[in-house]
Amino acid sequence: MDTLTTVYLIRHSEKIDNKLLDNSNNSEYYQTRREKIILSIEGEKKAEKLSKLKEFEDIDVIFSSNYARAIQTAKYLAERKSLVIHIDDRFNERKLGIQQEDELMYIKQYYDENIKNIEGESRKEVTDRMLEGFLNAVNNNKGKKIVIFTHGASMTFLLMKWCKLEYIREDKHKCLSFKNKVVIDRKFNAPEIFKLLVDTNSNIISIENIALEEN
Repeated sequence: MDTLTTVYLIRHSEKIDNKLLDNSNNSEYYQTRREKIILSIEGEKKAEKLSKLKEFEDIDVIFSSNYARAIQTAKYLAERKSLVIHIDDRFNERKLGIQQEDELMYIKQYYDENIKNIEGESRKEVTDRMLEGFLNAVNNNKGKKIVIFTHGASMTFLLMKWCKLEYIREDKHKCLSFKNKVVIDRKFNAPEIFKLLVDTNSNIISIENIALEEN
């Protein structure tokens, strides 16, 4: 039997409420501000809880986007397992860009892979870089257990390489299925965990949603 590689795709933990931040005197570029958004107090607690899941007892390698909230989520698992966090900006969140008249662009991208805002990324651009990072991580760590800390939209776009998007609503409630079986049918939590089994040819064998609350 082929040796399988296990990959956990994890959306970062709960971020700080924007209502607590006043940027009226902050001239920093908006995209830079987005990348610096930190976890909330509750988000820190959830990140620590995540690090103690039995699923992660035998983790071999950890990757993270370069966003603060992803690294902050990863740090608990890294410290518990004495592993370094490999920063890879291919796992960064989608750059939504400057919002135009169409306020539903963030939803329409799920149905049209090429549209994007000014200074933003298309779904295809995000998927391509996410897939490149994913395959690089898998090919360099065959047979190991890999954790990738990333973001909601980027993670969904990557999952759509293998999953069918049944639907998505304006509130971001989405339904994804893999091999005719529903994987998730709700809004993503923060954190959110997906477990993927990958064969030696980098084919996805299974995709499972792991509930934080049940562990």
